[in-house]
Amino acid sequence: MKTQLKDLIVPLIITLLILIVLEIISTALLPAFGIQKYIIPFNILIVLYLGFKLETPYLSVLILIVQYFHSFFSIEGWELGTIAGVFICIVISYLRDVIHFSSAIITITVTQIFQVVWFLIVSILFYLKTNSFVLIVEKMWRFIPESIVISLMAPFFFAILDKVWKGGAEGMLGEDI
Repeated sequence: MKTQLKDLIVPLIITLLILIVLEIISTALLPAFGIQKYIIPFNILIVLYLGFKLETPYLSVLILIVQYFHSFFSIEGWELGTIAGVFICIVISYLRDVIHFSSAIITITVTQIFQVVWFLIVSILFYLKTNSFVLIVEKMWRFIPESIVISLMAPFFFAILDKVWKGGAEGMLGEDI
């Protein structure tokens, strides 16, 4: 377990660079191919990874930083995603002992379940903010294909983030997560 902030800085910077590259690809290339309404929310995948794999008292700060960097590429508010991410990571911390990523199917299923929870939390907060269901229903139809794509990418993406945060067998910074 990485408990000191200095142990989290290098993996966080690498993760943010990955997020920025993926956000640029998602916001620039998908519209170039005619897919204008869909943007793959890689920030959710990163927050879920941090919740599943990291046990640190700085988790909420890491979520805030990821959401803030995501807000550079999205009109969605970083505050709703931060609240949803922290809430989901609290739930994950209680379920961590029963969640095991032993296969790709389990990883995909668990990721999809938590994305639905994420959507519900953000939708409730957005409804409280706007008092309108119209945008929530419209967003739900975009959420379905986006969440399926993210869930299918989760095993591959989690493997990459394992390398970043663990740094191989020995640990990037000399200790295992």
